[in-house]
Amino acid sequence: MLEYDVIVIGAGVSGACTARELSRFKLKTAVLEKAPDLCAGASKGNSATVHSGHDAAYGTKKALYNVLGNKMYDRLCQELCVPFQRNGTYVFAVTDHDMDELARLKENADRNQVPGVRLLSYPELIRQSPGWSPKVKGALFAPTGGVVCPYSLVFALCANAAENGVDFYRNTEVCGIRKEGGRFFIHTGCGDFSSKYIFNCAGVYADDMNNFVSSRKIRIIPRKGSHIILDKKLAPYVDATLCQPPSVLPGGGHTKGMGLMPTDGGTVLLGCEAVDIGDKTDVSTTRQGLDEILSYFETSWRFLPQSRYFPEFPKNLIIGAFSSVRPHPDTDDFILGEAPDAPGFINIAGFESPGITAAPAVAKDLVRDSAERFGWEPNPGFNPIRKTEKPFREMTEEEMEEAIRQDPDYGKIVCRCEQVTRAEVLRAIRDPLGARTVNEVKMRTRAGMGRCQGGFCSPEIVSILAQELRIPMNQVTLCGAGSEILGKESCLEESQEEKEGSGA
Repeated sequence: MLEYDVIVIGAGVSGACTARELSRFKLKTAVLEKAPDLCAGASKGNSATVHSGHDAAYGTKKALYNVLGNKMYDRLCQELCVPFQRNGTYVFAVTDHDMDELARLKENADRNQVPGVRLLSYPELIRQSPGWSPKVKGALFAPTGGVVCPYSLVFALCANAAENGVDFYRNTEVCGIRKEGGRFFIHTGCGDFSSKYIFNCAGVYADDMNNFVSSRKIRIIPRKGSHIILDKKLAPYVDATLCQPPSVLPGGGHTKGMGLMPTDGGTVLLGCEAVDIGDKTDVSTTRQGLDEILSYFETSWRFLPQSRYFPEFPKNLIIGAFSSVRPHPDTDDFILGEAPDAPGFINIAGFESPGITAAPAVAKDLVRDSAERFGWEPNPGFNPIRKTEKPFREMTEEEMEEAIRQDPDYGKIVCRCEQVTRAEVLRAIRDPLGARTVNEVKMRTRAGMGRCQGGFCSPEIVSILAQELRIPMNQVTLCGAGSEILGKESCLEESQEEKEGSGA
């Protein structure tokens, strides 16, 4: 049995932020993640938006930590070397009812103390952001809204936590927890662990974790949301997040309003719809879900500034789609803090939107409060700074030449769409928390995220993974066991080619 002071269950954004905060103290800490990789759940499948906090209901934990978390992002991303941009959010109105909703959102934003939020008339809107249709009546502008790459953020948080002494265990699903003699005993498919304290950051499974140890049951409803990805050709024309009030959507109230959102990677996202489902593992995209998004944008496109450049909704720029399952709590608010009948078991549950935004502030408060209560000593060696190499695609010509001189693998392009080099793929695999599957390489490097969606680079990535992990190519997977890319026949053909090439 492996013994720790603190165990964090889940390596999404809440678990990653919590692990990094815990590494500020003299604690033996571990993170247990059921998936093959970090950031495998809702944290990687969202709109990549850092919300301003204008629409989180006043008086809720969501509202409080949305605003507090938003304020932390500039420093956090600077420390972790993660790109972050405050691009602002426009919520636009096309009916009088919409304008009433914007007035309500403005009042809510003021109560939440969201800085800089303004209600713009149409003339004010086009002076600030030209090109909107004359049929638009006005907009709410929230300047503190931003975009971040959620999986890059989670990987960076985990890497920094690991550098400060936190252990990470992947493919380690928690199957049961019991408390005995002041310690928690955690049973997993990869052995048993024990700890004095647990932080429950298990996403859609947070209710299962809580309900193992507490009679105060909680319930998480899996809520699916889908996004459509548009090619980088549209990116120059999308410099802010654009959406309408939630009330215009079917089943309004589940989302913040269907949106058009730029990404850190240069693509553009459309989404998302929201559907309560029964299966916590169902991340499939559906025709119905994608049609709902497409139908909305085919109707509303004429209102947007982008219609000046693309008169019709540009279906030809669609390059992909994805879905994720969000942990919607039946309380409709974050469930935070110690379970009342399980001292030392601390919930960060029901962590749906604005979870990405709120996570740094939630982790900071809960870890600080725990440290004061339990008498944890500060770690004098904690280093908040994470250093990383600049992506090849962002280098100047001189920097590229120097990188190739230092490492010739920089001169070998693996992914043409995203300009990812062999050197970067190798680094992603060799990192202490490195990639072990094709999708894991993709999330760390963007190889496969371009317009061909991996059609060119995937075979080379499979080959590199096989070489680095010293496994046959037919054991390389897309996203873990059961997703092998090549069958036995392909492996036999490969072996025969190797024999012929060697003269055997």
